[in-house]
Amino acid sequence: MGNVNGNVGTFDPNNVTVGSELVLALTQTKNGTGIKSVGSEVITKQTFTYGTFEFTSRVSEALSGSDAGGFLYATNSETEVDMEQVGNKPDAVDCTNWHGLSDFQDTQVFGFDQTNSHDFKIVWQPTFVDWYVDGQLVVHHTQSVPSAPAYFLFNIWGTNSSSWGGTATIGPTRYIYVSSFKYTK
Repeated sequence: MGNVNGNVGTFDPNNVTVGSELVLALTQTKNGTGIKSVGSEVITKQTFTYGTFEFTSRVSEALSGSDAGGFLYATNSETEVDMEQVGNKPDAVDCTNWHGLSDFQDTQVFGFDQTNSHDFKIVWQPTFVDWYVDGQLVVHHTQSVPSAPAYFLFNIWGTNSSSWGGTATIGPTRYIYVSSFKYTK
């Protein structure tokens, strides 16, 4: 979330729990005239190149003011391949690939209740990126395909926007539950 207009966004390692599932939490509170969002994030120690990335996850509640997902990222979005669930679209998955800060391709797909567990798969190759939900190919991109090695991350963070993620929801803690992750070259 942009740290402007009284809005403050941070990640807190205390919002991460590891057990039978990886659990990441987000809270939003009033901060003067703005919003304070405290989310959480985990990142791999190693970078990855082309391959298949599979994970199973769900969010606790699809409430306006949040973005939860699994994605690949290298500095300044030199490589970024996202599979995100935004709070203001409770049945959507957003699939975006970036090759730099302004070169991207984005598609939202609908019909996937975020509060149900879904099997997500990203297939990243030199000429395309494919996204699958529950074994079904939902998006195929051939533009703006990145190439730099990237870390894989899971996070949940706060938004306060009339568009992306929606306006903040004060009060309830939101979670993303990740029950599996696998990378195959």
